[in-house]
Amino acid sequence: MAEGVKGLSVLRQGLRSVVSRFYPLALVALAALTGIFIFAEQQNATIHRQQLRSDVQNEAGLIRSRLEGALTADVQLVRGLVAVLSTEPDMTQERFADLGAHIIGDHGEISHIAAAPDLVISLIHPLSGNEAAIGLDYNQNDAQRAAAYDVRDSGNMVLAGPVNLVQGGRAFIARFPIFTGEGADRRFWGILSAVIKEQGLYDRAGLTDDNLGIDLALIGKDGRGSEGELFFGNAEVFGDNPVLMEITLPEGDWLLAARPKGGWASAPDNRWTMRLVLLMAGALILIPTFLASALSAARRQAIEKLKRRERELETLSRRLEIAVETSKIGIWELDVGTGELIWDRRMFELYGMERSDHPVTFSDWKKRLHPEDVQGAVETFWRATQQDEHYLSEYRIVLDNGERKYIRALGSAYWDAEGRQRMIGVDWDVSWDVHLREELIRANRALTQRNNELLEAKLTAEQADRAKSEFLANMSHEIRTPMNGILGMADLLADTDLSEEEQLYVETIRDSSNALLKIINDILDLSRLEAGKLDISPTDFDLHTCIQQAVNLLRPKAEEKGLDVSVEIDQGVPQHVRGDDGRLRQILVNLVGNAVKFTAEGAVTLRARNAPTSPYRIIIEVEDTGIGISESQAQHIFDRFSQADAATTRAFGGTGLGLTISSILAGRMGGSLTLCPDRDPEGGACFHLEIELEPIRNPNALQEADQTPDLDIEVLRGCRIVLAEDNRTNRLLIRKYLARLPVTCVEAENGREAVEMCRAQMPDFVLMDMSMPELDGIAATQEIRALGGQQPVIVALTANAFDSHRKACLEAGMDHFLQKPIRKLVLLNALTALQAERLAAGPKRISAK
Repeated sequence: MAEGVKGLSVLRQGLRSVVSRFYPLALVALAALTGIFIFAEQQNATIHRQQLRSDVQNEAGLIRSRLEGALTADVQLVRGLVAVLSTEPDMTQERFADLGAHIIGDHGEISHIAAAPDLVISLIHPLSGNEAAIGLDYNQNDAQRAAAYDVRDSGNMVLAGPVNLVQGGRAFIARFPIFTGEGADRRFWGILSAVIKEQGLYDRAGLTDDNLGIDLALIGKDGRGSEGELFFGNAEVFGDNPVLMEITLPEGDWLLAARPKGGWASAPDNRWTMRLVLLMAGALILIPTFLASALSAARRQAIEKLKRRERELETLSRRLEIAVETSKIGIWELDVGTGELIWDRRMFELYGMERSDHPVTFSDWKKRLHPEDVQGAVETFWRATQQDEHYLSEYRIVLDNGERKYIRALGSAYWDAEGRQRMIGVDWDVSWDVHLREELIRANRALTQRNNELLEAKLTAEQADRAKSEFLANMSHEIRTPMNGILGMADLLADTDLSEEEQLYVETIRDSSNALLKIINDILDLSRLEAGKLDISPTDFDLHTCIQQAVNLLRPKAEEKGLDVSVEIDQGVPQHVRGDDGRLRQILVNLVGNAVKFTAEGAVTLRARNAPTSPYRIIIEVEDTGIGISESQAQHIFDRFSQADAATTRAFGGTGLGLTISSILAGRMGGSLTLCPDRDPEGGACFHLEIELEPIRNPNALQEADQTPDLDIEVLRGCRIVLAEDNRTNRLLIRKYLARLPVTCVEAENGREAVEMCRAQMPDFVLMDMSMPELDGIAATQEIRALGGQQPVIVALTANAFDSHRKACLEAGMDHFLQKPIRKLVLLNALTALQAERLAAGPKRISAK
């Protein structure tokens, strides 16, 4: 028992000795283990973060490449249409739709494209579903107008959006300015807009892929880069130390932020595994081999992960290479300092060079340039590197076999981690685009030549129109001059004592002359209407009286034929209105006159009412019981020089212009002239007239106009009148008109004699013809007005019937205008009225010039 206790005591002392001996070593080992543990933890966390960041950067880089590639491809397609529109500014919708279909093709993200010449949408593809956009005027919307002006002023494509679409969804809008002409003739034509669906672009770039292992966010709405708004993803991504990448757009840029799905892991996944290993290593701190093996295993594991990531990166690079290959774009990178170029396979194919171990240099590229493009291409390149701006250039290259290609290059300068300036970019063959542009230029030249031919044709047509107007003016003058004598002498003859048979002869002369005068007036009215020179002159008038007077004018003729003529005016029709009473009376006389002419027995009825929509929308229907109008005849009843048929013309006469003129006048008065919809083709004719009138403006003036003053011949007593007229018959006629008046009339056969008579003794009146030898009426009036002193009243007596002639007479200084043929009563009314005004206002005096 004692020996056993003694043995335990010895063992206890031995252990205590061992512990005492190894205590400092344990402390050192513990300190070393702690340091290793902390170091391993930090290294593991660092590797984990770097690995995560590398994974995110690789995946985000692929997304960026897809976005840039998709946008660049879409923009380049649309630029082709921009080039076509710049040379075909008058493109039709059908042509536009055909080109648009080729452009959109398989690019489903392009929703539609629209062209807006002068900022008004007139071309769109596809048209179906977008018809409402036709006619949209950007000038009517402040935001759209500002965006359009921004595109016009910048001269470059502007990518806006994403924006909310009216038809639903969101999209990016690429706006391209279109200019036509070159040099001094260059002008802004309008804009071309391409709507790129947001979802389609995201799907094509892979942003919406459910298998995506990262969270993404995009800022830079409207291409404003880091200053723009967030338009994709969660804003939290930008606050979570993301991987940032700049997405270069054709104009502007976006900023892409990426992080792992759900955020950065706070600790590595193998944290507890590493800790367990370290704990085990600590337990076996005295076995360095085991510890070394554990560390070696951890290192091998990290290396395997890196290799796996390299393989994945290689796969991603291969995918990127395939994407670049399908786009037929060559990629290059230049060391600006050394001039060494790195080309991919596509670049060698573009430049017709064989790949070799010898590195490609900037000089090799320069040698391929067309001699005429060397200076410009090189200067553009070096300017981009010196100013750290995006590089964009277009030039020609010459291959070894003599083939020429047009190349477009796009690049961007940057500084690598070693502080060396580099530039990376892409080249692609645009020879087809250039050839197409040249074809378009040739087509434009042909179009210009065609336009010149059309211009010459237009000038010829204008000359023909002027010749027609001059012919009508001459015909009017030449016909009205003898008509003045015929009608005037017939009137004078009718006032003499004639037998019943002689009176019949005179009335026949007067009726025939009036019929001929109506034909002349119809032809002149039609000519003025076609030329737009017959104006509607609104005035306040009595509508009921105007209708009654028009009917009363034809009532004697109707009574001769035994016809009953009635007028029915509804109570709702206003009596006093504002409009052109003369033109309304002309229409009514035509309609009632036709009704009387083509009705052998029965009645003619005129009914007037106002439309339910407005009391001043007047509806007048003229109905008769005459020969009627068949359905086939109704199709051309309002055509010029057209009556129902040739037999009608032979039986009843007329020019066939009355209804044509009346229809045009009705349209000028805000209405229309048609056949009554419920008429009976076999039971006579019925015409439906609608015109738009207005309320009167001056009731007092209307009352004064209704008070027709009596003819007071005494106001002319003692007046001296100079008659300037080269036609002997017309002088005789006027002399007969004035024979019984208390006036003195002297005659001048030309304008020069009239001026001399006025210089010798200024008369009270000058009756001035416009067309006279030696000095016409216009020039004679100007010379008389230049004499100064007390001036006569000058009244134009002219056969010229156009408004331009009336205006010329008044501008020359004449006081009144009378159109031949002149009736006696009209002349006397004019002279008495003008003399009354003259006496009330006092003599007109003008200082001599």
